Amino acid sequence: MQDRIIVEKLFERSESGLSLLDQRYRGLSLSVMAGILDNTADREECYNDLLMAVWNSIPPNRPDSLEAYLCTLARRIAINRYRYNTRDRRNTSYTVMLSELEEALPDIEGPEESDGRITAVLNEFVATLDPETRVLFVRRYIRCESVEELARRFNMGENAVASRLYRARVKLKKRLGKENVRI
Repeated sequence: MQDRIIVEKLFERSESGLSLLDQRYRGLSLSVMAGILDNTADREECYNDLLMAVWNSIPPNRPDSLEAYLCTLARRIAINRYRYNTRDRRNTSYTVMLSELEEALPDIEGPEESDGRITAVLNEFVATLDPETRVLFVRRYIRCESVEELARRFNMGENAVASRLYRARVKLKKRLGKENVRI
């Protein structure tokens, strides 16, 4: 209900919508960015970019899930900053996470219609995972949490987390092949 109020305020071009958004989602947004960016100053700057992106995109967009919308924007903004920061050097924590998905995911920098198809297939795939694996998958590849963090959070060994994620990636690769999505 509160998300609907925030979106309505943004549609009215009321800055109180940004204040409410900040109160409710600042921590989550910075957490997503922390999985990608090590530098606190970069995260803060990206968070400000996120608020500007939300202000510029709502309206015309009216997201069904404000949380998912913000996580997606936060991740994209942080990835862009990461790419800018690491053109000549490597940040191993995020590079490792990307390399895990590299073999299973197609290049999604293509046309928008293929991006929508990939999104639909990914959503369907994630829905087929058992609940614990689904949470691990989303926290690792959407919220960018490390395997170590996930192991602590779920009282599991790091190897158990890594194994579940590996099996999920193998299933994802098969699913994308079955759906005829180019890899």
